Amino acid sequence: MNTRTAVTLALLAAPSVMLAGEAEYTNTTTTTSAPPSYSSDHVGWYLGGGVDYFFDAEEPFYNGHLGYDFGGGHSLFLESGWLGTEEFVFPFNVDIDIVPITLNYKYEYMFNERFGLYAGLGAGASNVDVNVGFVSDDDWTLTAQAFAGLVYNVSENFEIYGGARYLWIDDPDLFGATFDKFDDVSAGVGVRFNF
Repeated sequence: MNTRTAVTLALLAAPSVMLAGEAEYTNTTTTTSAPPSYSSDHVGWYLGGGVDYFFDAEEPFYNGHLGYDFGGGHSLFLESGWLGTEEFVFPFNVDIDIVPITLNYKYEYMFNERFGLYAGLGAGASNVDVNVGFVSDDDWTLTAQAFAGLVYNVSENFEIYGGARYLWIDDPDLFGATFDKFDDVSAGVGVRFNF
């Protein structure tokens, strides 16, 4: 056997010698945790409440809502609130209480798992109750609103929000007279609990 043949056989045999022996296998699995799913992925009931400040009326508006998330950021909720004022108009105290009740649609868009924005519309009725001295009268009147703002998910079940609202209440008939409609813009904050 010449030298060239011996070198060729040695080179061919080298890989099989290197692979001889017991094969070892390492089984590694990589686990990745999915990001938490928050409000826009939530499906189910929620309960919340907040307070707004109306700029023209210069009064707070306390409100609460109960709703249902359909997923994908779409939800419907029922909201009720209270807006009141008391003034002295000689010689009487005038007490005005407004209780709007609206059914609302809201769309929520999340930029990431924590931060997003929302916008929506609602319609319903308001009870406007006026007390002048010892005399009182009330009326139910058409109500509509539009709202938008920002939302922050503190956890999967708890969020905080802040935004603006436009509330319109049609002319109430009180004491045999028609009063001007109420329309005002507010800024407010609130919380929401997902079930």
